[in-house]
Formats: sequence, structure tokens, C-alpha cells
Amino acid sequence: MTIGRHADIDLQGIVKTYRMGGETVTTLRGVCLRVYRGEFLAIVGPSGSGKSTLMNIIGCLDTPSQGKYIIDGHDTSRLNDNRLAEIRNRKIGFIFQSFHLLSQLTAVENVELPLIYRGVAAKQRREMALRALTQMGLGERINHKPPELSGGQQQRVAIARALAGNPPILLADEPTGALDRKTGIEVLAIMRELHAKGHTIVLITHDPNVADSAQRVVRITDGELMEERGEGRAAEPGVEDGVEEHLGQ
Repeated sequence: MTIGRHADIDLQGIVKTYRMGGETVTTLRGVCLRVYRGEFLAIVGPSGSGKSTLMNIIGCLDTPSQGKYIIDGHDTSRLNDNRLAEIRNRKIGFIFQSFHLLSQLTAVENVELPLIYRGVAAKQRREMALRALTQMGLGERINHKPPELSGGQQQRVAIARALAGNPPILLADEPTGALDRKTGIEVLAIMRELHAKGHTIVLITHDPNVADSAQRVVRITDGELMEERGEGRAAEPGVEDGVEEHLGQ
């Protein structure tokens, strides 16, 4: 996949602080990061490193204490809550470790949810949801509810939901964390396929073996970023074997 020069994500000197009791805690320390259109980036770090805070800011779920965040040309500091919600709905597809599916809804109804919030007409959103589920190999499971699906199938529904509105950016938070070895490998293969089709992907993980699926890897430690593998470098031969071995542990 050729990386475009347009920065879908541009973080400029991002600082995030919280008040905890009588103390100020800093979780991000001057983070600068550009993710270019069509890039597959992994952000890897252990628990407490700041990666969840960074994910929330990238996903417009939180705002920085200092610095500037520009997403697809939009300066988030200039946007009110409604505009930020619109950016989340139209620009970002979210894929979570715990799927975040509604158990009382069918697969197709779960995929339709973000399209309802976008105001897409019923017939069109059903068509979009069916297309996304078919793309994920779930054409025969559209009327099944999450408890009737395997973990891998539920994650595929979650990916279909993220894809249904064709957002330019996919933000995946530990997408293999709740899956067995075989299914985890399949999900990573799906991520690579989506990248090949032109999506900008940011993968958040604690696992460097999973991060190896990305073109570029940055490590976050104590709220600071360090480039670990440079832009444009594809995963090396044998990476899938390494991932498989690790996920099997």
C-alpha cells in the first residue's frame, strides 16, 4: 500500500494531565505523531504507558490538556461536542477488544447502529450493513445475536460495524486480545486486507508480536513516543509465524 502525504492524524505536542486526589498526574508528555493517509501504524506499550489515553484522544473521545490535534484537516480544539461526535461517526471506525455489541440486537442491527446516528435512511443503511457483513464472511449470520456467535464472529461483526460507513480511519484497540490463537491470526489478516484497500489503520496493542503486522511501529513508555520501526517498512517475512507462536502461548 502506497502511503499518501496527507496526514489523517496530526498530534502536535500533546500533553494530558489529570487531577487525582491532591496530585496532578501526567499521562502524555508532549506527544508528536503524524499518521499519513493509507498508513498502517501500531502503537505498542504496556499497561500504564499512556496508550489508552492516546487512543481516546486520537478517537476524539477525550481532549488534550495542551497541544493541538488535527484529524483529516479538522483542528479538534475548534470543534464543539456535536462536531466532535460527527467526526467520530464519519471519520473513524472503532474496533474494540470487548466487541461492544448489543446482545439484544442481531448482527445486522448492530452494524446499522452508527448509520442510524448518522441519519442514513433505513433501506440504505440495511444495504450498507449487509454489504459490510458479507465482506466479513458473515452473510449467513446476519440475523444471529451476539450470544449465538463465536468470539471470532463477534469481532467480525464489530469490524463490519466499523466499516459500514466507509470511514477513512480505523482505530483498533487490542483487537485480538479476547480471541484464541487461530482467530487472532485471522483478524490480523483482515486488518492487513483493509489496509491494502486504502484504510488508514491505527492499531493499539501491548503485544509487539501483534504490532509486527503494521508497516510502522511506535512505542509508548511513560507517556512518551519513540519510533521503533520506520514509515513504509512492511512486516518482514515470518512475522505471521511469530504472531501465531505468541498467540498460542
